[in-house]
Amino acid sequence: MDIYIHTMLIQNHTLIFQMDHEDEEIEIPNYFICPISLDIMKDPVIAVSGITYDRESIDKWLEKVSSCPVTKQPLPSDSDLTPNHTLRRLIQHWCVENATLGVVRIPTPRVPPGKPNVVEEIKNLKKFGDEALGREDTLKKLELLAIDGETNRRLMHEGGVHRSLILFIVKCTREEEEEGQRRIKEQLDESLRLLHLIGVPLNDARTILMENDRILDSLSLVLNQQNFLNKAYIIVLLRNLTENTSSHIVERLNEEILKGIIGFLKEVVSSFNRASPNVSDTAQSSNPRVRNKVHSKLDYTLVIKQAVTAALMILLETSSWSRNKHILIELGAVSQLIELEISSAGEKRATELVLGVLSRLCCCTNGRAEILAHGGGLAIVTKRLLGVSIAADDRALSILSTVSKFSPEKAVVEEMVCVGTVEKLCTVLRVDCGLSLKEKAKEILSDHFDELKKFPCIDVRLLTKLLSSSQEDLLAEFYSKLNV
Repeated sequence: MDIYIHTMLIQNHTLIFQMDHEDEEIEIPNYFICPISLDIMKDPVIAVSGITYDRESIDKWLEKVSSCPVTKQPLPSDSDLTPNHTLRRLIQHWCVENATLGVVRIPTPRVPPGKPNVVEEIKNLKKFGDEALGREDTLKKLELLAIDGETNRRLMHEGGVHRSLILFIVKCTREEEEEGQRRIKEQLDESLRLLHLIGVPLNDARTILMENDRILDSLSLVLNQQNFLNKAYIIVLLRNLTENTSSHIVERLNEEILKGIIGFLKEVVSSFNRASPNVSDTAQSSNPRVRNKVHSKLDYTLVIKQAVTAALMILLETSSWSRNKHILIELGAVSQLIELEISSAGEKRATELVLGVLSRLCCCTNGRAEILAHGGGLAIVTKRLLGVSIAADDRALSILSTVSKFSPEKAVVEEMVCVGTVEKLCTVLRVDCGLSLKEKAKEILSDHFDELKKFPCIDVRLLTKLLSSSQEDLLAEFYSKLNV
């Protein structure tokens, strides 16, 4: 009779197989178990402290803590990890012996690129910086190394690869503008992709823009080119560089950068109905082996999502200043943000950011006019109210309050009635939500009560009751209906 293994659990170093008619237990030697993950080790390595761990577990540990989990002695992030071949063979032999019980043999791990490989390529990066062919080979090798693990990416940070790449991007954009060579474009693509893979350390991100005033100009050039994926890389990079830097730099982001960001969001909106938004055409590498490996590592949909979030965060920060508000409105930011929110599924973080930017832009007369002029402006803000988060509710009501207070009353009230805003505001008064939200909703309805009475679809009696009743009475009525 065949035996079917349904699940396999590890409890107290005992492997438990749950079968159709009985459970069988296999004792696992303690030294097969990783002290961090408490799972059987697939790639056992010995740290300089003398303790053996699974490579993946100790690598992740050292990203956050620079000490041995067991002995607590200092363990530098770049310390050597020596493969424990003897233990790995014992584990594999044990797996084979228990294969009849469903234990799968652990494959022999591929030897990861070591520190010498990374250091050598970093040296090549610097040595051949001005020689196109040498630099191109180095970029491809570094890309493969970056894909292979966090340790390699950390070594690249220590070697200043991110700084070299940023300077190289500046050089590429300048030469591309002058010469338009295909090879330079390919190198620019490689550099941006590699830089996205390794990222920029926080301590360096604070100073890079201040040290070289040409960086923003170069990023601006790439943002206003045709390569969709490169724009995404640039926007994520720009966010990383400005996130913890001086507010003066954020305030003074040039108009071309803001134009490029809004243009990127426009492309994102237009691509929502397409299966692959320009990615298949832009994510190509001249080396198929590199391209295939990078494609398996980089989820390009995730890259675009990260770029959209980064773009919205940049717009939110830059819109704090009056000068930037007017620039963004002139560039069509209001319309693009509304279109983006209409096209999206209402993802929490993105919606909060969109509503945050719109709430700042509608402080300007032109911004309010743009929201009203767009057929879906008040409609999408109303739809997101009470449907996303407390932060989104606060920003949505702020938009509705500002637009209704400072826009021509007849036009704004008619729009609010047509798109269901009045009904949603009444709902705010009747449900259990924040007091500040109720006060804003009540203020909007009170300010326009006389105009609202003119619409036959408005239940004046109900509206009067909602505005005259206390919050306690409305909540009591709400809960009494829930209990019926």
